[in-house]
Amino acid sequence: MKAKPNNVTVLMPGLVVEGNMILDHGLSVFALANGDIISTEGLLHVGAGGIVKGKVQGEIVRIDGLVEGDVHARDMLEINGRVLGNVFYCGTIRLGQQAALNGQLRRVSRELVIENARAERETAPERLESQGAAQ
Repeated sequence: MKAKPNNVTVLMPGLVVEGNMILDHGLSVFALANGDIISTEGLLHVGAGGIVKGKVQGEIVRIDGLVEGDVHARDMLEINGRVLGNVFYCGTIRLGQQAALNGQLRRVSRELVIENARAERETAPERLESQGAAQ
């Protein structure tokens, strides 16, 4: 069996990303991301100094920076940074000593989180088209 490549995208400090992102691999954010982020596989990491202003959804989610929006983790969630929004998780959760959470913490079934991600993916092209028409 062929090993699957371990792809990771890194957004470095000083970068500003505008718009939603949907990835089929891991992501580390040390930049400012204005928009929702969905990672269907791998680790979605908001690093120290990284800021996401939007929803974050991933299989494995680690937050060492700041997320201003809801967080959805399908497997494992680790928070050492700050979350200003609600947190939905399916598997395990770990809150570090420096974790700050301003929102509700809810354990939900995996199906709810996956359906949420599918709905976001399916409507993303429509939103892009309507935004382009408005400009």
